[in-house]
Formats: sequence, C-alpha cells, structure tokens
Amino acid sequence: MQRIKIDNLAVDKYSPDIVKHSYPLLLIHGAGGTSGYLKNYLQFFSGEGWVSYAINLRGHHPSDREAALAQMTIEDYLSDIEQVMQVLEIENCALIGHSMGGLLAQKTAMNFTSVKALVTIASAPPLGVTLEIKNDLPYSGTFMKSIWGLMNLKPVKMSHLMAEKTLLNNIDKAEKEEIFPMFVAESLMVGYQVAQGVFVDPDKIKCPKLVIGCKLDVMAPESMEQKLAGFLKADYISYEQFAHLPMLEKGWKQSASDISQWLKNSVHEEIPVQKG
Repeated sequence: MQRIKIDNLAVDKYSPDIVKHSYPLLLIHGAGGTSGYLKNYLQFFSGEGWVSYAINLRGHHPSDREAALAQMTIEDYLSDIEQVMQVLEIENCALIGHSMGGLLAQKTAMNFTSVKALVTIASAPPLGVTLEIKNDLPYSGTFMKSIWGLMNLKPVKMSHLMAEKTLLNNIDKAEKEEIFPMFVAESLMVGYQVAQGVFVDPDKIKCPKLVIGCKLDVMAPESMEQKLAGFLKADYISYEQFAHLPMLEKGWKQSASDISQWLKNSVHEEIPVQKG
C-alpha cells in the first residue's frame, strides 16, 4: 500500500502485480469513516487487477486534522473527491461509495461523465428517496433536526454503545474492539444536509450503476436501498447475511466478488490491459 498526500488529504493506493483493467477504482468512506475499514476491499480488488484508491476526506485521519470539521459540508467533500480525481488523473475511475460515501459517489458520477461505473453500498439516500433510518440513530432526520442549533457546532462521534447497536451489530464480538477505532468524528453540518436531502439528478448519471442493500442493516434499511435502486435505475443486489459493514463482516469476500463480477460484466473495456 502506498499513501499519497494531496495537500491536506491522504489517499491510499493499492497497486496489483499485474494491471488487468483500463480504469482504476476509487473507494469513498462513509460518515465518520476512514480508508482503514475499506482495507479488505482494497486488497481484494487489487488482487483482481484493479489499481485501487481510497480517499480520506478532509478532517478524517490520516488526512490532516480540520479545526472547522463541524462546519464541513457535502460540497467540501465533493471538492476533495474532485481534487483527488484530477491530481491523480483518474477521472475515468469506477466509484465505490459506502454509506454517506454512496451519496458522495452519486453526486460525483453526476458531475463527471468520464466515470466508468457507480457502486453504492448501504448508501445514504438523495433527495427524492425517503430517509428510513430509525429516528433514534445519529444522522437520521428526526435526530439531526432535533439537535440542530442545540449543539455548539462540534463534530459528532458515535459512542461505543451506539456503534454496538448500529455499525457493529453484525460484527463478531472479538473484532469489535479492533474495528471501532477505525471511525472518527463527523461534521454536524453534513449530517444535517443528509437529513434535509441532497439533490441528485439520476438522468445525469450515464454510467452503469449498482446499488447494494443489506437486510440486517439498521442504518440504511434494505427497503430504502431498494427505492434508491429504483430512483437511480440501477442494478440491485440484496444480502440476507450482511448489515451496514459488508466489507468487514463474516463472509465479506462474497460482496467483494459480486462487485468485481458486476464491474467485469457492466463496464466495457475496449483493450484488456496486461502489464506488470
């Protein structure tokens, strides 16, 4: 793994021994996330021949600390993704976004017609798809609207107890203590924007699209992901055995393999690439 620094941003790059695909992958983490929890996918896709990148959005370690993290917006994060794509010259990448990163990936695919494919996993919904997260969970509509203005604009970090009920509800007990530190504080403003609804025009996303939903997910219920697939006119995969972190849960390779196969079937590559 190579860590690339682009101004205040840290980007992880995984290079395969033999490059088999003419386009790279860019993975985008979710709210309070980092590239750390995407490591399994990055290693898997690299093994399948893709040059694979994962961005750490501003203020998300190992990117630089951000004193104004609480005021960061969806637009700031989109600017981070655009900067990484342009500096690394990977505007033709396939985007794989998880949770909030799924919403960021939708917006990016809408803005860059060069994007080869869009994959969302347990994605936050855009405006037009009703937010169905339970009302007592962080980043849900009622939760965010009730605390907006009551907090002193400090970043929000999920407590261990809340994580046990949400992020980690399908993680083996022995692994929970190792995984929880992979998550950091998140912008309150971004949470509010997601709760209010972020505009996405599905007709402007011209690339192949795949939406993944998980039946054990309490943060992005599978019923909401089904509606997102309809909204985007995307292919859809549902998993009975996964919750919000299919890239870390038992049997995770199944989801990685399915994404890999979908990309191979859906993205046209005129000339196969074979180089060391």
